[in-house]
Amino acid sequence: MSKILLVAVVVTALVPLWGYWYSIHHANLTLIVDDYALKSSPQRYGRPHNVSLLLRDASNAQLAIARSVEPLGYILAVHPDPAIGNCEHLNQAAQGEYAACYERYSEWVATWASLVRSADVSVGGCEIRGVPVLVSRSNSEWPVWWVPLRHIGGLPRQYFTLAIAIDSGACVAVTDSR
Repeated sequence: MSKILLVAVVVTALVPLWGYWYSIHHANLTLIVDDYALKSSPQRYGRPHNVSLLLRDASNAQLAIARSVEPLGYILAVHPDPAIGNCEHLNQAAQGEYAACYERYSEWVATWASLVRSADVSVGGCEIRGVPVLVSRSNSEWPVWWVPLRHIGGLPRQYFTLAIAIDSGACVAVTDSR
């Protein structure tokens, strides 16, 4: 009986710990560029298209490149391995191929997303260097990743949101008051 209890205690401890380990090694990334030149009532800003970003750390070293995916305009970082890219080329592929690509992509994002401090932004003819980036991080899934409910479950990841505010009309960075 004591061996069964010991195994139960060990498994109960290891499952969440493995979830935490997995979550710090895999990340989901959301990149947002708010353009105050595109504001419309009642919004303070709009989302530009044809965006290119060069993401940098505190020492101004390049961490990653990101581009908008047109015509929808959402922005994705591009993995340095062209076979991975942003995994969008596999959207119509078999589910397993996309999942394997995203696994490698999320491992890569986890290595640098927390280090981003600034970005060089290109929107249309406007190029702005050294725009401050607001980095938000969440890692709250790992304790319950194993719960078999539809709204909970799946492998845990940390979530990063990188927010950049510009005014492409004046071609300047904007201090965002989020």
